[in-house]
Amino acid sequence: MATEALQVPPARAVKRLGVVGLVATLTGQGLRSFSRNPIALFFTLAMPLFFLAIIGALFGDVRVGPNGDVRLAEFFTPAMAVFGAVEAAFCVLAVDTALLRERGILLRMRGTPAPPWVILAGRIGAAAVVAMVSAAVVVATGVILYGVRVSWRSLPAAFATLLLGVACFAALGLAVLAVVRTSVAAQALTNGILIPLAFISDVFAMNTSMPVWLEHLGSALPLKHFATAFAQTVGPSASGTGLPADHLAVLAAWGIGASLVAWRWFAWEPRGCGSAVASAVAAPERSTAKPLHAVRLRRPAPWTSVRIQARYALTGLIRDATAVFFTVIFPVLLVALMPALTTGGAGQQTEAARLLLPGMSAYGIAVTAYVILPSGVAEARERGALRRLRGTPMPPWAYVAGRVTAALLVAAATILGAAAVAVVGYGVRIEIGRLPATLIAFAVSVGCFAALGFAVLTLARRSQAITALTLGTLLPLAFISDVFVIGADLPSTLDVLGDILPLKHAAHALGEALSSASTGAGFAWGDLAVLTAWGVAGMLVARRMSWQAEAG
Repeated sequence: MATEALQVPPARAVKRLGVVGLVATLTGQGLRSFSRNPIALFFTLAMPLFFLAIIGALFGDVRVGPNGDVRLAEFFTPAMAVFGAVEAAFCVLAVDTALLRERGILLRMRGTPAPPWVILAGRIGAAAVVAMVSAAVVVATGVILYGVRVSWRSLPAAFATLLLGVACFAALGLAVLAVVRTSVAAQALTNGILIPLAFISDVFAMNTSMPVWLEHLGSALPLKHFATAFAQTVGPSASGTGLPADHLAVLAAWGIGASLVAWRWFAWEPRGCGSAVASAVAAPERSTAKPLHAVRLRRPAPWTSVRIQARYALTGLIRDATAVFFTVIFPVLLVALMPALTTGGAGQQTEAARLLLPGMSAYGIAVTAYVILPSGVAEARERGALRRLRGTPMPPWAYVAGRVTAALLVAAATILGAAAVAVVGYGVRIEIGRLPATLIAFAVSVGCFAALGFAVLTLARRSQAITALTLGTLLPLAFISDVFVIGADLPSTLDVLGDILPLKHAAHALGEALSSASTGAGFAWGDLAVLTAWGVAGMLVARRMSWQAEAG
């Protein structure tokens, strides 16, 4: 919801509007900014709906409960509604407010006639409206598509529960701003907290037998209480019009504590850049560069150009905490966490880790090469960097090869991290003799998704549209490609779609190479052929990629 266009009305208008009118004005500005942010729209609205749609397709008709008369979709609908609301109130609010602070907008707003608390109330109000809309859309989708039953008598209690939960997580989002310095750190921290927490808080995994310490941790933190309280007021267990006072008390306690932290340590001015800027201005270095006519330009060696571009791309990616989280930390975290939630002892946990390892490796490869790579190239194109590179001695293929090399290195870090967790944590065996097959499956998968990423760059021009398109196709595809859901009995249409598209073949090729249960050298030739075909098709499309930013 952050944008440079946010403005506080002048002093005369502030007096005329009053406190309520001013909060409403700032809330409206925040909502307009949110509507222009496709990434925020995706995570708060589209992502919960994607999860609900896939879970509904896979398990919507599964009956649970004491009498077997409650469909599983009725339990997951409130959980997905809470997840979308928390994304808006916790993650988006923290990240966008941090971005406003970085750009100095918060500090300028602090110097206006508007009281500081009114400015923050406008930010929280916009986040609350988005959270309410997200929850309402998810619940309505569950009612319309999956026959979710809603207790209409308990809707006032559901609204009050949702309002308190949003207030609690908005306070936690502002508390995060008291301890982080940049918007990148805020994004990494909020998502790094929320996604693992969802697995131990009855959001992504419900009524799962977990280790005792995880049970206690989930019960101590607020997300589980938010999800449980909302389910009790709007889900199949709703009864009467009463409020779940015990869960609401925990939310209120967390909200008050976070508010005190934010009130004490919240900073309005940009952090961590003032001294560096001042020193650079006060004592500029003396230029020792030679005159242009004295410089002899030489064409660098091709592989030197590739190395330089790979190092540049890798440095930029490492500095992007969000990219590091979603490409490396998130897949490794799932390999570490999901088997621990499996019942049946150490043997079942080892088998779960063995099955999860290739899927998470394929997911890390796809995020790196299909989402992060084209997004970075698109941003360079919008800045005019690609057009300027075309005027240098560097051949275009060296730039592409450097970017792909950086993607290879990051994807390799993901696989090594996930394999280390599976081997050390769960005793999964990996055959050294299958290393050639693993390397080939890895290289072909990265090449395939990198080619498809460059193809997306050809079809879409704006970096935000590219990120929304790649994430919007990859996440639902992961549910039908043996990545997030392994070996499920899918509807025939989804099963055929997964067999056609490349992600399932990447997971199967890596699974064949990494598995100690199969025989042979570990080469899944059929899957490798499909990946190669998709990669060639992507390269044919990418040949027409424009290196110049779109006008306007």
